[in-house]
Amino acid sequence: MKNFNTTLLREKFVIRDAFANKGKDLTGEKAPVIAMSNRMVIPLINRDGSVHEKFVIRAQNMHTCARMAAKIVQEFQDTGPILNRQVPFDWEFAWLSITKGYEKQFNPNRWIAVYNKGRVVYEAGDAERHPFLDIIEQCDARNQDSYEKAVSVAEDAFKQAGRLVTIEHDSNIALVITVENDGEIRNGVIVRGPNRTTTFNFIARAKRGTPAKVSQCLSAAAAFLEGIQLAFQAGFLRQKELYELISPASEEAAKAREAGQKLGRLNGAIQQFEQLAEVSYRPERPDFSEMMDAAKEFAKTALADEIQRRVESGDIDKNEWVT
Repeated sequence: MKNFNTTLLREKFVIRDAFANKGKDLTGEKAPVIAMSNRMVIPLINRDGSVHEKFVIRAQNMHTCARMAAKIVQEFQDTGPILNRQVPFDWEFAWLSITKGYEKQFNPNRWIAVYNKGRVVYEAGDAERHPFLDIIEQCDARNQDSYEKAVSVAEDAFKQAGRLVTIEHDSNIALVITVENDGEIRNGVIVRGPNRTTTFNFIARAKRGTPAKVSQCLSAAAAFLEGIQLAFQAGFLRQKELYELISPASEEAAKAREAGQKLGRLNGAIQQFEQLAEVSYRPERPDFSEMMDAAKEFAKTALADEIQRRVESGDIDKNEWVT
């Protein structure tokens, strides 16, 4: 799709009642209201470069957000516009297909909401999103200027309702995808680890005359985002098991084993993407195995205090302890 570009944002809103010190805020307590989400705007571009439809996806985690975006873009590329069809787009099937397996088994906090012009067209998940997120999307749709101004529009809406609030908006970029004029698709992924933040980029080009697709890049980016997260979890939990801080029969140990298997499937998905498009990385392609090893080293330091406490309490014999 020409003229396509999108950004995946990690967002946090803090809503404070101006009179919280004199009474109670929006929750009935003095603590501020906090709403968190990942957000991605998906414009569906016609062949002439105009926007036919636009969706906003909010989700509990980044890879789910990117995967739903990939489903929407692929459906548009294959069969045309999403809304106002004789046979409606099967949102539920899309949701189940991107959350089956590991996500469904180990993430009870998963949720998603898809908006069009500020209206929820699909929502799902075992957890509930914060209702303020719906308010901010409605304000953004009414504003039709810039997303940054939606916060001030929301503050005005609360004021008209008789509540004086201040809204702090903190966001950082996790992913950027842009289609260049020559058909190249540039993808930038921001990796936030426990010790540092790094960025890697990959460019997808036509292969054997077949153009690279935005939906393929979104799916690959989702695989990287989830893989980076799972590599850390698996490495950290495996080190905990090695230290006998968790039992091999525990849910955490099972989660680590399943995460390792899921990493293999994610590697397979990325390799399939590399067969469909000419892909170059800068710097090199992230290595999930190396990330797991790094997580184990991080765990050794992070768990040192817990180990010392258990040695002192007699749970661990320091003469038998091996690191």
